Amino acid sequence: MAIFCAHVQPGANSRSWDLELAHWSKGHEMSLAATSTGSDDRPRSAAAGIDALRPFDGRATAAAAATKRVLLGRLHTEDAASAVARRLRTAIGLGVLANGEKLPREIDLARQLGVTAFSLREALGTLRAEGLIVTRVGKNGGSYVAHTPVGDAVVGEELLRWSATELRDLGDWRAALTTYAAWLAARRDPVVTADRLLACAAELAAATGAAEGRRAMGRFHVELSAGAQSMRLTRAELVAHEEFDWLVQVLLRGPVHRRVIAGKMRMVADAVRSGDPAQSWAAGQMMVSCVVTELLRTRLQLIALQYAKTRDDDLLGDGDPAAEIRTVFERVVGQLDEMGRDVAAAFDQPLGRQPLSAQLLGAEVARSVLPRMSQLDDLVYGLGFMAEVGVVPDAQYWLEWWQRAADGTFDRDFRHELDPSRDDFYEYGSKGYMARPRETGEPTAMGPYIDHGGVDDYLVTVSMPVQHDGSFVGIMAADIRVADLERVLSPWLARANGIGVVLNAERRVLVSNSVRFEVGDVVPPEADPGLTEVGCFGWLIGRTADAP
Repeated sequence: MAIFCAHVQPGANSRSWDLELAHWSKGHEMSLAATSTGSDDRPRSAAAGIDALRPFDGRATAAAAATKRVLLGRLHTEDAASAVARRLRTAIGLGVLANGEKLPREIDLARQLGVTAFSLREALGTLRAEGLIVTRVGKNGGSYVAHTPVGDAVVGEELLRWSATELRDLGDWRAALTTYAAWLAARRDPVVTADRLLACAAELAAATGAAEGRRAMGRFHVELSAGAQSMRLTRAELVAHEEFDWLVQVLLRGPVHRRVIAGKMRMVADAVRSGDPAQSWAAGQMMVSCVVTELLRTRLQLIALQYAKTRDDDLLGDGDPAAEIRTVFERVVGQLDEMGRDVAAAFDQPLGRQPLSAQLLGAEVARSVLPRMSQLDDLVYGLGFMAEVGVVPDAQYWLEWWQRAADGTFDRDFRHELDPSRDDFYEYGSKGYMARPRETGEPTAMGPYIDHGGVDDYLVTVSMPVQHDGSFVGIMAADIRVADLERVLSPWLARANGIGVVLNAERRVLVSNSVRFEVGDVVPPEADPGLTEVGCFGWLIGRTADAP
């Protein structure tokens, strides 16, 4: 059932809701939204449904109705309250719900969204706490949009919570939606869509603040998906706005970024108008790449400021990241070496001592590791000993591992399944962090790799061979999250005039300030960004004057 509502005019006795909220959709003629379905399943004119409520003036179009139906359509999620809050937050952020607008009665809105009244009240409570709605009592009581803009500080804090990998993944999603929407719009509705996109670009260029600019960008993406004439794509666009686009507000506070992004939007509009799908796809990719690159750079600047406040010195000095990397990892390797020597003593069997067992080895490892935990470098996220396969008589596979908790302390990690008969068996014997120290007798660093069975994030594992009487008996190892390594190097990455990148010995990207070189990518020789040696683990540093 399609629900159409009208605005409550001053003094009007009506329970309706204005469908003209999306004034930006002026001139829409999105064909897929031209009809809606009534309770008898017979198509009817969406525009006629609006006309029945108020005179049609050309602004409240079928596309506006379709956008509102998407925003206020049924939700499919287990966490209904959070989903309702996100959806209404998006409608307010895009300006689809105007400042001062009255929301429908709770029972009606809950029915529209397909959630319980309890879930809706919980969501409205969240929005009230955020200052996005106010609730009044009395004759004209109800919930009204307050449209309080999200502060730059809030957006900056949220941006800091994202890792570079998570931000890249969000950027990939945004690029996939934007490029395909542009490709379809160039085929299906090039001229009308281009006009709307140019209007959004002009609105962004003329904006005087971040919130105003963010709404212009959000409308640009909705207009683009409307031009693609795909309702599913429109829904996906709204989700992308909920999770990604609002972060861009941190860029739009400055007029330079607003002008640059508006220029990229005009390029998309011109490509769509040409009716060339391939050109439109490329223009969309260029626009998203520009936004994500600037977000990455801004995030690095925020990290660098935060990191500088926690330091008494500046080891990077004039910008030598190699010295910082060497200092950090020499310290970690030294700590692992000390613990490894203590653990090796557990394999001694002096007269009168009980034979080595898993229980005895556990006690010795704990005796070596626990007193030193407070001295560990802040970068160390996980730590422990992995025994060589078969060296512990009563346990073919054996390890003892600790993981850093949210409060900075270490807790025992029991997630590794060491029974070879189990499907989730953790077969560490052939992993690089075990095999390389076994073969070379030297400390090594493996990564970046995603630890799907543990941290579920990019890690670098530093491992130190442990030997007893000249025989390899295992490794002392430490996990370092790539996000934390990036934090250490953030001052250099943020200050770099061009591209700054750190590669491992296999030329895979560890950290970078550019979307051209992303974590885990292999940098081919022909894309050599001026590499120099770091001086540990065969790692390399690349610098170019190219734009990121």
